[in-house]
Amino acid sequence: MEKKDRLFANLATEPFMDFAERGKRYEVRAYGRNGFTEDNVYSGRRVELRKAWSRGSLWGNVGKVLVGSIDDIFDLIGDYKLVEPRANSSEEAISENRDLLKNPSTYIAFEVLLDSAE
Repeated sequence: MEKKDRLFANLATEPFMDFAERGKRYEVRAYGRNGFTEDNVYSGRRVELRKAWSRGSLWGNVGKVLVGSIDDIFDLIGDYKLVEPRANSSEEAISENRDLLKNPSTYIAFEVLLDSAE
């Protein structure tokens, strides 16, 4: 598969480890920034989660895609630990995402179905 055909998501070390080891399944981004819209984020698309640009990757496929307010997205996902496994509450997880993403009016979240390790 060519790299240009995959959805690329660069992650800091801790969020990368959340996917690798802590059960994180959803990535949340500000809608529209860097192409994060339904045109580019759709179910079945290959996704590469890269740790700090060059320190390893996790591969998988996009599962569910959710668009809306941050509160709506967390309500639809149901378990905040699937988004922020290190958070102590849903309120803390929502607040972290609002702060990190500079509180846009619309968010996009996508489920990452990681390839199984063989």
